[in-house]
Amino acid sequence: MSGPGEAIDLRTSAAEAVTNQLRRELLDGTISPGSRIMPKDLADRFGLSVVPVREALRRLEAEDLVVASPQRATYAAEIGLEDLAGVYDLRRILEAELAGRAAELSCEEDHRRCREALGWLAESEPYSPEFFEAHRAFHWQLLAPTGTDVARRVLERLWQSVDRYVALAARRLPEFSSPDRLESFHSEHQMLATVFEAGDRSVSRQALAAHLTSTEDMLKQAYRVLAPESTASAVLPEPELATNYIS
Repeated sequence: MSGPGEAIDLRTSAAEAVTNQLRRELLDGTISPGSRIMPKDLADRFGLSVVPVREALRRLEAEDLVVASPQRATYAAEIGLEDLAGVYDLRRILEAELAGRAAELSCEEDHRRCREALGWLAESEPYSPEFFEAHRAFHWQLLAPTGTDVARRVLERLWQSVDRYVALAARRLPEFSSPDRLESFHSEHQMLATVFEAGDRSVSRQALAAHLTSTEDMLKQAYRVLAPESTASAVLPEPELATNYIS
């Protein structure tokens, strides 16, 4: 984290600016899961009163990114295998079905937007904030022809949850950013775009479901390397970097 008086974007309200900054840090692992968050320290850091900081933390609690204890202490939400499995179960139910419908109804303009999002993803620095934004944008374009605002709000929460696992694995496992791993990642997303453009409902549904399952399996494997002794609900510790992740 930066020092006192760190600049934030005050073109928005102070509370919104702090919310946006802390959300980025919670998602990219700068603020580790389970760590205590001190409103006074954040207020000093941003050069603000504690009021907008507390409002920001309330907003992030509503997004399940922070947790307030009965003793009024605030912590970054923990992550675990049980939560990860639940998120992917919901994603398979929602995204796979929407992907099938969307492919069947898609038009040339939908295909153009999908390719545009894919290009943005390919050009983004792996696991940077822009990368995660581009990744979410691509997955939404696969659903956009039939996706509703309600669906997008629900999925944004699920995608946000997954981003925390991905960011932490990328920070702590060098193999997660290896050329082979990144090539496989981009090839799989290229395949999803191709299937979307082909317009077959059943194939698109099956392709996205398979993609989600393979990604879930990969993240579970990463978690077990990072936290082999952990329980299903435990937070990832700060381990030594593993050297045997995914052959």
